[in-house]
Amino acid sequence: MKMNRQRRGSGEGRPTWIQPLMEWSSIQKVKARLKGPLDGVPAEIGNITLSNAGRQLLAWWLEARGDRAMPEAGDVNPRALVELLPYIRYLSWEDEDRLVFRIFGSALAEATGTDITGYDMFAFSHDEAGIDKVRLKRIHEQPCGIVLVRDVFSKDGACYPCEFMTLPIAPGPDGKKRIIGTIVPAVQVEEWKADLIFDRILTLRRALYFDTGAGVPPASLGLEV
Repeated sequence: MKMNRQRRGSGEGRPTWIQPLMEWSSIQKVKARLKGPLDGVPAEIGNITLSNAGRQLLAWWLEARGDRAMPEAGDVNPRALVELLPYIRYLSWEDEDRLVFRIFGSALAEATGTDITGYDMFAFSHDEAGIDKVRLKRIHEQPCGIVLVRDVFSKDGACYPCEFMTLPIAPGPDGKKRIIGTIVPAVQVEEWKADLIFDRILTLRRALYFDTGAGVPPASLGLEV
């Protein structure tokens, strides 16, 4: 599936309100509105040091779920996530094959040059779409989180890694499972200039499940990298 995208150069025609969202200093400061401290929320998973945004989302998720396996759709409170929303993607499984974006944050839309709210994630077909689908289904089948590090490309052709933090959300009244996650640079950059192209394979550096109480899929499945 192809999309018509209006690409701007860095800062060209960019609304004044969104420019700070693309700067490293802002990405490093965003916070979830938590009731408690970050104590006990890991800063590192495996040998992956979590971004501030990824750790803040995980802290919110752990707090929102309470003593359940995962939060429910009704627990997703934009007020608690307001600072993180520019970097959040929130999707629902419309059926076994379609995972549709319900929220695609403003910083993500700026970085990609388009707002893909309402689009099926797997409509942007590439050779690894099948295994990505299996990976994401697993986080509900055996409730856990997954963090991926993928290379994305700047407008000048340079590539650098981005962190994809992803967590499961239990269905709401509509019965549809959901996932929530953040995408932010995994290394320090002065300004986020990514050109994320969904129908091209983004080189996968790491894919690591992490235990949230129910264990993780066995390594024998070959889903981790």
